[in-house]
Amino acid sequence: MISLDVLQKAPDKPGVYIFKKGKKALYIGKAKSLRDRLLQHYKLAEKDGKERAIINNSTDVEWIITRNTYEALTLEVDLIQLHKPRYNVLHKYGGGYPLLLITNETFPTIKVVRGTDHKGQLFGPFFSTSKARRVKRLIHKVFKLRTCDPMPIRKEPCMDYHLGLCSAPCCGLVDKDSYNLSVKSAIALLSGDVSQVLEELYSRIEVEMQNLSFERCAMLRDQIQALENLSRGQRVSGLEYSNADIIYQMGRLVGLFLIRSGRLVDKQVITLDKEEELEEFLLGFYYTSPLPKNLMVNFEISEEALWWLRQRGTFNLIKEIDRGLEELIRENLGHQLDPELLREEFNKVLNMNLPERIEGFDISHFYGDYTVGSCVVWEMGDMNKRAYRRYRIKTFKGIDDYKALEEVLSRRAKRLKEGEEKMPDLWLIDGGYGQLNVALRVRDKFSLPIKVLALAKEEEILICEDGKEIELKKYPILYRIFGLIRDEAHRFALTYNRKLRLKESMQDVLDKIKGIGEVKKRLIYRNFENLYEFIKADDQSLKKLGINPSLKQEVAKYLND
Repeated sequence: MISLDVLQKAPDKPGVYIFKKGKKALYIGKAKSLRDRLLQHYKLAEKDGKERAIINNSTDVEWIITRNTYEALTLEVDLIQLHKPRYNVLHKYGGGYPLLLITNETFPTIKVVRGTDHKGQLFGPFFSTSKARRVKRLIHKVFKLRTCDPMPIRKEPCMDYHLGLCSAPCCGLVDKDSYNLSVKSAIALLSGDVSQVLEELYSRIEVEMQNLSFERCAMLRDQIQALENLSRGQRVSGLEYSNADIIYQMGRLVGLFLIRSGRLVDKQVITLDKEEELEEFLLGFYYTSPLPKNLMVNFEISEEALWWLRQRGTFNLIKEIDRGLEELIRENLGHQLDPELLREEFNKVLNMNLPERIEGFDISHFYGDYTVGSCVVWEMGDMNKRAYRRYRIKTFKGIDDYKALEEVLSRRAKRLKEGEEKMPDLWLIDGGYGQLNVALRVRDKFSLPIKVLALAKEEEILICEDGKEIELKKYPILYRIFGLIRDEAHRFALTYNRKLRLKESMQDVLDKIKGIGEVKKRLIYRNFENLYEFIKADDQSLKKLGINPSLKQEVAKYLND
């Protein structure tokens, strides 16, 4: 174990420090003041498990003084990659992801590589080697880039040529211009920039047709088809940027999303030991991966880290993420939430244990008619749709959200009290102080052992029982959970409201058509959501229900009159 006396001897200057066990580096860090940072490690070891492990397992500490913090950061990254210390997140997640390399040779080929120190064009990264190899095989299959490396000189082509994976430049079976066009096409597929090369491919296929080179025409046709499919995919996606990396932080949860050719092609979600490790993760990732055209983040990057990144490549830093894209990211991250992270957030922000079950409520009406309520259920990370319940308001008519909410909660509370439904830990009410007070009154009336929170829509403010207000956007993990429950309650209530309106409009029409008695009406109500579904039903399905198919023609005729 390293002693406090040793740490106090460190200079009050910028630099890099190395915790060591014998000759092996355990942890490497940088600091504006080496002494202050090392003493901070010692103090944090009292309550942080990782810090305690670093201090307890270290037998020595070394430091290197630098002229400024930028030099310290650069040295830190290089030393971590050299020594690969056990406790550094940069080593854990910055070991190098697979990339695809189009080599810089007379007859280029494609390779799966790691790191950025290669001659040629790099594409990626890929979060699994198997995915990189699948794309490599696709390039060979469609564009016939050579499979041998290095390229030999042969008289007869190898088996890959006969399998359609190579154009055999080693035997002179393809000329340099044709081969280079295939290389350009492969690069277009990997980069998503297909417009220019498509024109060349169309021109070349005309030439090959005139020369009656039918095999070559077939190969060019496949290449054109692959690139046109990619181009269509780009138009459908609707993403603003065709090439971007998105690094999105939700507390200790970090999502890395890759946009290529205008589509979200891959993702990785990791959990940091501490939020402060985020920048170290960022630098580790780009130590071994090429920078994208656009880097999108939802957090601040230090000036030193930005300087380091810009020495490695040119990129556009974007801090404003489109709302639709952000919802997609949060949806992806939501499925990866670690229960331990949730537990931390509930304890830290709300001073309560992580609920096992949360019920969310909302009210919906159509200008005072068809007033309904919804109850949705979240259980330990997922929405339990089997437990959803919906309520049609029975005690009054007109517009009174408070009265409607009181009816819904009272009916729900009665079932909970009688043990007919599983008791939740928390009610989440869509609304403000008025709705919160209604929920508290119902809870206390039935003596339910649950907590109550309200979520105000416009400002995204979470209101607690004691009146405390929490800006949820400052706590993205909680925002993800409570926002999901609120939105799902709203969707479920609105869906029920629309269904009732469609049912009643259907009833009005069926009452006016001859030949449809009460039995037939009940069959139609039970099996079809609306008249459109009934009209579109196939005759065989209607006959099985005992309904004459001619009735749907009568309904269609009535609607068209």
